[in-house]
Amino acid sequence: MPTPEIVRVAGVTKGFAASGGRGRTEAVRGVDFAFGEGELVVLLGRSGAGKSTLLSLVGGLDSPDAGTISVAGQDIGRLRGRAREEYLRSTVGWVFSSAGLLPLLSALENVWLAARLLGHRDSVARREALQALDAVGLGPRAGHRAAELSGGEQQRVALARALVKKPVLLLADEPTAQLDSETGRSVLDAMREATRSGTAILLATHDQAVVEVADRVLSMEDGRLAEPTPAPTIP
Repeated sequence: MPTPEIVRVAGVTKGFAASGGRGRTEAVRGVDFAFGEGELVVLLGRSGAGKSTLLSLVGGLDSPDAGTISVAGQDIGRLRGRAREEYLRSTVGWVFSSAGLLPLLSALENVWLAARLLGHRDSVARREALQALDAVGLGPRAGHRAAELSGGEQQRVALARALVKKPVLLLADEPTAQLDSETGRSVLDAMREATRSGTAILLATHDQAVVEVADRVLSMEDGRLAEPTPAPTIP
């Protein structure tokens, strides 16, 4: 049975002025794709292929020159003011290649702070932060400062921080780029688990090994998507 559609990108193009003001670089060129609730879609391509630009467009951090982007029924290009702020605050979660934690705060405090910024009471934020850390397998490390955690643990805290707001869509930009293969796999497994609650994930990477956890793979080159590649069956 098909899942409810979460993301639809139609005819999206984005360009930037070239360095020195000469000409224009087209980072994204007429991209079309869609995916649904609970899907993990990998956007695969080399550095400079346009992956990060496409993620920033879907995430509402930038606007396309042409085309439309719909997330959970919202036309991102039409969002203004508070509606756009609310989209950025609660609809979409982000994970980057660097965890970006506050090093002197504990794992719990880093995730708790994200919950508090959503307006949750202190006790509620603490409970939800603990639940998010449990979900990524770090409940026992909740009291440890971020600086005391391994790289893989820090990245899983960053994932918990993104998931604590229960986003409809999680965007991940090279989340395993700074991790060894085994540690990176633990982060990917945690993301795979997050889709079971219905969160859709769009993950940009140049790492071919990441496709093992994908429901679908979209290959990107020179700002365009190639023919869809079927992902391996997930056990």
